[in-house]
Parts: sequence; structure tokens; C-alpha cells
Amino acid sequence: MHGESGESKKIERFDFEKTKQEHEKHVAEHARLTAPAEVVEKVEVKVEGPLVELTTPELQRGSELYKKCIACHGSDGNGKKAQNAPRIGGQYDWYITLQLNNIKNKVRINKVMDPFVSRLSEQDMKDLGSYVSKIPWNHK
Repeated sequence: MHGESGESKKIERFDFEKTKQEHEKHVAEHARLTAPAEVVEKVEVKVEGPLVELTTPELQRGSELYKKCIACHGSDGNGKKAQNAPRIGGQYDWYITLQLNNIKNKVRINKVMDPFVSRLSEQDMKDLGSYVSKIPWNHK
């Protein structure tokens, strides 16, 4: 094979065995890097019932509304430290309703909760208060 200058170019022969070995090394390294650090053989699962028995329409509605609160306050109402959210589970229903009203009416400033609370009706706030008050205070 000749180039433009008329000189012959040496074509390197493909080394299948070397390529296969390199591929095997790559696959082994990939497996090592992506393997779980620790394999757990057994996991104990504790099944619990609901935190709150939804015995009234208000509690059912409060439970649905509370799903938007879980990201900060947790499903157990204990609050998440990373979000600096307080424990609200087990508080009196009137207290929760009052705090929601204060945030909605700008008596209490809370920029994180404001977008959520601003959409709540009076009944929504009462339903949330009812639900949150039924969450066990010491639930873990």
C-alpha cells in the first residue's frame, strides 16, 4: 500500500488475543467497581399498621393532604433535621390549625410552607389539624 509520497506504509496486524485479554481485564474491573460494597443476606421486615386509623371523612382528607407535608415533617410527624422541620405529630388539632392559619394570613412568616398553605381552605387546615393530632407523639 502506498501513500501520496509513494512510500509503503506498514499496516499493523490485529492481535486478537491481546484485545481479548484487555477486554477481560476491563470487564473484571467494571465488575469490581460496580459490585455492592456489602451483601446483606437477610433483612428483617417489621410490618406495622397505619399510624392513624382513618375513622372519619376529616381524617381521611387530612391524611391525603398530609402527603405533601411528609417531605419535611416525615410520615411519622417527627420532623426531618435536614429540612429544619419541627415535630408536629401529636400536637393539638387547634394548634396545628392555628399555625396553618397564621402562615396563610402572613401572621407567621414561613417561606417554605407558604406555597403549600396558601392553597389550603379553612376546612383543609382543620382536616390537617385533625389528622396530625392523631399521629402518635412518641412514634419511632
